[in-house]
Amino acid sequence: MRLQMIKTATTLALTLAFFAANAWADDYAKLEASLARISPDIKALSIESTPMEGMYDIVLNTGDQIYMSEDGAFFFAGPMFQNPIGARLVNLTQTSGLKKTLIAMQSEAAQKAWVFPAVGEKKASITIFTDIDCFYCQKLHSEMAQLNGYGIEVKYLAFPRAGLQSTSYQVLVDSWCAQNPNEFLTKAKARSHDKQRPQKSPPLCDNPVAAHYALGEQIGVNGTPAIVLTSGELMPGYVPAEEMARRLGVL
Repeated sequence: MRLQMIKTATTLALTLAFFAANAWADDYAKLEASLARISPDIKALSIESTPMEGMYDIVLNTGDQIYMSEDGAFFFAGPMFQNPIGARLVNLTQTSGLKKTLIAMQSEAAQKAWVFPAVGEKKASITIFTDIDCFYCQKLHSEMAQLNGYGIEVKYLAFPRAGLQSTSYQVLVDSWCAQNPNEFLTKAKARSHDKQRPQKSPPLCDNPVAAHYALGEQIGVNGTPAIVLTSGELMPGYVPAEEMARRLGVL
């Protein structure tokens, strides 16, 4: 397995409750020492025990998830399954991933979102990591009225695919700082689609765009749109409004 080195474009600008809850005790010294032997830049963001005695579930600051023996002598990357007698096979990695995503989506940064509310009764809610110049982000956004009409609330988090020094990053910051953020974001996507110049930037304000980007990387977003359900499931790519409504059980 190739462990990616720390992405230096940004530091996580939020404190996830999940990570804050893990203050490493002496029990984890061997695990940390083992990680340091892989690379001095690799750190554990979380360490949790697994149903397999002596095996730990570790999330790294690279975004990778590994399993390591308690003495740090052995580790592997990939799914881990539990095969209980008289019960169904359990994908422990998937279950753990859903839990971690759910906790991450309760973070302060995740709560600072562009919100397009459901029309009438709210039947479901989705969070979408989006970019300005992504064709399928633009296509999905063109179906916003349809999604909202189904009773689906849509929350947007920023994920400028070209990074934090890109034009799309600046437009996302502008969209957040605008007097009417939702309207500015809608126009920004339309103007990008039509190859028009960006709108005039409003005064700079405190904004969560870098924190959104870091959060997306942390939970495994590597493209846009990336849709996060309230279950913690991460759905990469575009899903038509009607199909989304069916998957959410509102149709």
